[in-house]
Amino acid sequence: MINPLILSTLTVLLLPAVTHGSTVEYIDNGRGLVPVYLPSDYDGTQPLPLIVALHGYTQTGPEIEAYYNLSNQVDEKQFLLCVPQGNRDFTDEPFWNATDACCDIFNTNVDDSGYLRQIVELVQAQYAVDDLSIHFTGLSNGGFMSYRMACDHADLIASIVPLAGVTFLDTSDCTPSEQVHVLHLHGTADSTIEYDGGCFFFQCYPGAEESVLNWVDYNQCDVISEDGGPAFNLDWSVGGNETTSTIYRQNCTEGVTVELWTMNGSEHVPNFRRNSDPLNQNLFATRAVDWMLNHRKPGPVPCPSDINGDQTVDINDILGMLAAWNTSDSSADIDGDGTVDVVDMLILLDDFGQDCE
Repeated sequence: MINPLILSTLTVLLLPAVTHGSTVEYIDNGRGLVPVYLPSDYDGTQPLPLIVALHGYTQTGPEIEAYYNLSNQVDEKQFLLCVPQGNRDFTDEPFWNATDACCDIFNTNVDDSGYLRQIVELVQAQYAVDDLSIHFTGLSNGGFMSYRMACDHADLIASIVPLAGVTFLDTSDCTPSEQVHVLHLHGTADSTIEYDGGCFFFQCYPGAEESVLNWVDYNQCDVISEDGGPAFNLDWSVGGNETTSTIYRQNCTEGVTVELWTMNGSEHVPNFRRNSDPLNQNLFATRAVDWMLNHRKPGPVPCPSDINGDQTVDINDILGMLAAWNTSDSSADIDGDGTVDVVDMLILLDDFGQDCE
């Protein structure tokens, strides 16, 4: 949830998004047009991961995209990005009906969980989606909603990355049918959704660490934490390497991971972009996208060297690559650099004989 008192701060952080060649198309599931960002060379031959980004309370879809700027990476990292928008409440503010604490303030009981699942299914029907690599991320109310989606639709979702949003206070309200990777980000100085938990509008919510431990339990992991490595910088408002990582992955079912990135000294809306950076790079977006794409559902490993789709990397794939040599044919451009060349051939030869089933 974004407190209207800090909207001026958020506005400062909404720098113009920088895109690099992605294409925008639209789908409609009965509540208006929803943008879907596609790689500029998308041709539907290769299933791609899908990331769904959710706005906070009082925010809009375009505003969360301007803040996250995930579309900046669609071409380079080859994924689909969907940015839907919630309904407007009695005060005309956009919201998601997420958890027992947030943010259906006027008790509309709108089924946002069902709506967002239908959005994903509509994207799956219209585009080539890697069904084992579907991810949700969101800020504040969008973070709460990401947790709701993992609780309700664990069969669909590989991972969630909530920022400054937490899970259900009543753990019985969350009964995931499968394991889901979780990466939770939260500032210790967050005065809107407090790091240690709190209450607003007569509803209480758990803290960041409690949310993570609840999902350690859901994923049947041992409650044994690991240091995620050296601290790193995400929030330019704080300065220095303010973010630390704590990981739970020992004996988790299906090898899932639960991780907490604690941003020491960060407020509710961290500043992920340095204003003096001419490329307008977003530190969170770069790390978070990499994390999501590396945390798939258990299942067959993608086999990009299987160019002809026969589930085996063999001489026919070499012939297919030679036929596409020096072109931008995405089915043969294994490393995704826009050209079928010797690097792609070396990757294929390294995978030669691989059974992709």
